[in-house]
Amino acid sequence: MPLILLVEDEPSLQLALGDTLSDEGYEVIVAGTFQEALVGLAGPVDLVLSDFRLPDGTGFDVLHAVQHECPDVPVVLLTAYGTVTRAVEAIRSGAAEYLTKPFENEQLLALVRRHLELRRLRRRVAELEGVASRPLGQAPAFRKILDLARTVAASDSTVLLQGETGTGKEVVARFIHEVSPRRDRAFVALNCTALPETLLESELFGHERGAFTGAVKQRRGRFEEADGGTLFLDEIAETSPQVQAKLLRSIESQQFERLGSNKQIEVDVRLLAATKRDLAEEVAAGRFRDDLYYRLKVVPITLPPLRDRTGDIPLLAQSFARRYAAERRRSMEFSPEALERLSGHPFPGNVRELENLVQRLAVTVSDELIRIDHLPEEYRSPAAVRVTVDQASFTGTLAEMSEALERRALKEVLERFDGHRGKAAEALGISRKNLWEKLRAYGLEG
Repeated sequence: MPLILLVEDEPSLQLALGDTLSDEGYEVIVAGTFQEALVGLAGPVDLVLSDFRLPDGTGFDVLHAVQHECPDVPVVLLTAYGTVTRAVEAIRSGAAEYLTKPFENEQLLALVRRHLELRRLRRRVAELEGVASRPLGQAPAFRKILDLARTVAASDSTVLLQGETGTGKEVVARFIHEVSPRRDRAFVALNCTALPETLLESELFGHERGAFTGAVKQRRGRFEEADGGTLFLDEIAETSPQVQAKLLRSIESQQFERLGSNKQIEVDVRLLAATKRDLAEEVAAGRFRDDLYYRLKVVPITLPPLRDRTGDIPLLAQSFARRYAAERRRSMEFSPEALERLSGHPFPGNVRELENLVQRLAVTVSDELIRIDHLPEEYRSPAAVRVTVDQASFTGTLAEMSEALERRALKEVLERFDGHRGKAAEALGISRKNLWEKLRAYGLEG
C-alpha cells in the first residue's frame, strides 16, 4: 500500500484530502507544519503532497528536506493562484509537479496515480539494474554515515566504503551518486570478484577488435561508460597486482588505454570503491598496493553491522515487507512481538540477510500479519548475547575479571538495544529488577 505524506495546515483540507486519498486505498500521514513533515520523513514515504504556505515554512523547505532525506521521492506542491510563480521555481528546483487550488478530487487522484506509477517504474528499472533501496535507518551511527555521505557527495573525492558483507555498501555508494552533481549521468557498478583477471581488465578498460581470442569487435569498458558520472568498484581487494597498477594510473591521470591499443582515452570519472576486507591488513600482508590504498581512502566510510544498529531492524523489516508485499499485490506487516524477536537476532548476513528473510516470508506466508511462529526456526529463539572481549581490559583476580566482563556485557547489550532495558534483560536472561540492580552496582543506571 503506497504511503503518502500530506503536508497541509488547514484542518478542513487535512480531513478532506486525507479521506479522499484513504478511500482510494492509500496510507496517509498528515503533517500540519514543516517540523511535523520532518518527523514524517523519518520513515519510508512514496509521495509527498505539500501546501506551499505553512506556519513555519514553505514548500521549498519541504522540497529541500525530501531531497536531503529521500531524493527519489516525488514532491507535488498544492498552491494557491498567487504562488504559482514560486511553484514554478520549485519545479525548476526539483519538485515533480504542482496543483493549483481549488482543484477537483479526480485531478488530485490522477496526479497521485501518475507519480506513484512513475516512481514504481523507476524503482523497477533500478532493481533490474541491481540498485538497492535508498539507505534507511535512524541509528545515530548510521545517520552520521549518511551525513558524511551527503557532505562528500558534493565533491569528486574518492570514497572507500568498508564493512561486512550485506551492510549496504553499494546502497550508500548509489546514494552518494544520487545526491551528487553527477546524478544525471551514469552510475556504473562492477563487482571485481565476478570475473577472472583477464576479463576484468577488459571490463574496466575495454578492448579493441582482435586484442585477444574472442574479441571479435571493439568494446567500451566501464571507465568509458561512467564518463561524466560515477564508477563503483565492489570488492576491490580481490583485484590482482596488475589490475591494481592499471587502476592506480587511471584514477590519477583520468586516462587509460583499451586492451590492444596504445591510444590514451581521457575520461571524467568519480570513483567509489568498496571492500569487506581490512585493506590496511591487506597492504601489510603484501596483497594490496599501498599507493592505491592511500589513493582510494581519501574519504573512508565504515558501515556498521546490523547487530550494532538493532533499533533499525523494525524500520527495515517493515520497509522490506511493504516492498515485497506490493510486488505480490498483497498486504504484509510484522507483529510487535515478531519485530522484537528479530531485533534480538545477530544477523551475521546483516541487512541483506534481513531483506532475504522478509522476501522469503512474503512468498511462503499468506497471512497479512507475520507472527513469531511464522519466522523460520533459527529466528524464533532469543539470540544468545555476544560480547566483544578485549583481553587487555581483564587483569587482576578471577573475581575482578568476572566483574569487568559482566560490566562490559551489560554496557554492550544496553547499547545494542538502544537503552531498552526490557529487551536487554530478556537477552541476558535476567529479570528487569536484577538488571536494574546490576546497572546501579556498576554505575550504569544513568
